[in-house]
Amino acid sequence: MAAIAFTMASACLVLLPGLSPSTHARLPSSSLRMVALAEPAAGAKPRSRGAGQRERVSTTSLPLRIDGAWYDLSSYADEHPGGRWLLEYARGRDVTALFHAIHMKNSKLATAALSRLPRLESESLPQPSRPCPFPSEQASEGTLQGPYVLAGLDGKPVPEAPPLPPIESELRRDLAEMLRREFPTPASSKASAAHWARTIAALVGTVACWAGWVQGSALACLLLPFVHWVLIAHTVHEATHGNLHTDPRINFWAQFTSHPICFNVFVWIPQHLLSHHQYTNDYEHDVDCHHFAPALISDAMPRMASAESSFNEGWTFVWKGFLTTLGTSILQPLRTLREKPTPNYDVNVTPVPAAVSKRTLWLSVLPSLLVLLYPLLVWLPQAPLLGLWLLVWPWVGMSLIFTTMTQVSHVQQSCQPTQAQSGCWTARQIHASLDYSLGAATPMPEQQLVTALAAGLNAQSLHHAMPTLSCAHFPRVYAEYRQICERHGVTIRHSENVGTAVREMLEYVFENNRPVGGA
Repeated sequence: MAAIAFTMASACLVLLPGLSPSTHARLPSSSLRMVALAEPAAGAKPRSRGAGQRERVSTTSLPLRIDGAWYDLSSYADEHPGGRWLLEYARGRDVTALFHAIHMKNSKLATAALSRLPRLESESLPQPSRPCPFPSEQASEGTLQGPYVLAGLDGKPVPEAPPLPPIESELRRDLAEMLRREFPTPASSKASAAHWARTIAALVGTVACWAGWVQGSALACLLLPFVHWVLIAHTVHEATHGNLHTDPRINFWAQFTSHPICFNVFVWIPQHLLSHHQYTNDYEHDVDCHHFAPALISDAMPRMASAESSFNEGWTFVWKGFLTTLGTSILQPLRTLREKPTPNYDVNVTPVPAAVSKRTLWLSVLPSLLVLLYPLLVWLPQAPLLGLWLLVWPWVGMSLIFTTMTQVSHVQQSCQPTQAQSGCWTARQIHASLDYSLGAATPMPEQQLVTALAAGLNAQSLHHAMPTLSCAHFPRVYAEYRQICERHGVTIRHSENVGTAVREMLEYVFENNRPVGGA
């Protein structure tokens, strides 16, 4: 029990140093400027502007770029239904596709509200001298992070406008009509009562497993990744999309259930919301295409391995899959803290929001470091085999679950951009995703069970097309969603179940990484 208390306290209550507990409780809707305005960002070394130095970006505005125009959301952020925190995480970024996807149901109202916000001249928003700058570079130059989480790979110029297909389409309008009819109020599209009941049960089970882990229970350690994943599946993904609850404070705190052994939310949100959900499977802008390098999980990625090598980098994908969450929980945030590039790259492809301070990021990593150190210091000296089990299995177990659940839905031959000439952004999102256990012949109880255990990732195409709908409702609307897609000539990529999806994924990965030379 003490471990879970330490984990949640370290990951949540100290996230924004200098704020009182009462302020934390109101954080998403109160005057949250995030710590970027109070202390330097991770690794930052601000300095005063000297003669000839470019104009520094204002720290009082909250700039976001939508449809080519920069808007200042600082006066509106406290009223934002999703909470100020989500806007702060996106500060200085281009959120064109995300804005339109999130506001699909009421696009006219959202566009009208956007038009009333003050605009900013692009000249007043200095951009970094190179893509993906380290925090100290950004602070020294007095710039924003840049409109894209990832850009400028292989020396390519950063695009002036986001490389997106047209947003508006008949497909999008029909899906929006379904959302308005089936979910007339904001609360109706959030998590259901059954979803919350499972969440509470998973929370109790997770606390029990962590308490058993602390006490050296091998059985509790065995169950820990599975039970904790069920909690994560019901909270984090939903919360970061604003789908768990209408109260942004609940969504804010729920995102930290991913700590300490799944991923660090400060690293995950930029790459998931701002990168992956806008540019799915576009290797130049989707960070997710690069987590297993030098393994190639996109058709368009240039080969990193030597032309003479006879080693299939598909095996790199496999062994990294056993340790994924060590990277997402510890290594990736440490790269920002130490200002080191991602292996195989010249830049750090997994940055954190500029609003997250160095101290905050360190505190968010501490629970994960505790999970590594505790078995080494307490159990390994007195019971080596048990200590090794307590040390290794939580990470390997969660890594296997996380890799399977997140990768099978996009790392597929049929989901590559070269396989889908999509006429609009929504169709491209659908084409870049694979669904499973949701076929017309799949019984409804199986659809509901798999959807609950997979965090809705088995309906990835639906989620990418309509990201503000809670996965609790996926089975109920999936048949109509499929009919709408068929009516517009959009083919949903589908596999029978998670087993067949994994097999198809591995076949693609090993074929895509087949050596071109060597013995």
